[in-house]
Amino acid sequence: MTSTAALVDFASALEAVEEWLTEYISASHPEIGRTGPICPFVAPSRKNRTMEIRMRLVGHAPTLELLEEIAHSSLREYELTTWQGRNPMLRAMVVALPDLRSEDTGLLDQVHARVKDAFVARGLMIGQFHENCEVTAARNPRFAVSKAPLPLFAIRAIALHDVFFLSERPHWFQHYRERFGKFFGPGSTVMDSLLIARYEEAERAYGGPPP
Repeated sequence: MTSTAALVDFASALEAVEEWLTEYISASHPEIGRTGPICPFVAPSRKNRTMEIRMRLVGHAPTLELLEEIAHSSLREYELTTWQGRNPMLRAMVVALPDLRSEDTGLLDQVHARVKDAFVARGLMIGQFHENCEVTAARNPRFAVSKAPLPLFAIRAIALHDVFFLSERPHWFQHYRERFGKFFGPGSTVMDSLLIARYEEAERAYGGPPP
């Protein structure tokens, strides 16, 4: 019997991830709603040698529980990795699932919703990317930004712009505010008016800054 691993061309999968990171994620896009690359951290992360790529197989009958365990084990691996670069804000890990079929990619969306709390509590973001992903850009709700040629998770440190993704729940926003609240308010060094508006909106919604 031929194993699932034997049917996966890991070299081609890695090449696809590398090309996606270079040609799409690190590039600008007319629909992103701002200047600069889709993700401004990928190129610096790779230059700093703090971008790790992992491959994980899910088999012919993947389950929500299996993919959730892959996400949690990736969190543990991220925290245990000996990173080459010194800047912790540039540490990123891409976990590709090259044998996950197109019809099963919806599991990634479900897993993301289930594990996000755990990642945010550790100061991390996790994002899901796949060919059917309907996650839209923060500044353009008509642009499905999280498309990828093969299914994957991406893990990185929470960054300043993540208020767009962490203002939906009070406990997410609290973690964000603890890290970046000092950049807002009187004498703010944040120049992006939309980012400031989202932060202030979240503060009003959740009762303002802590005493």
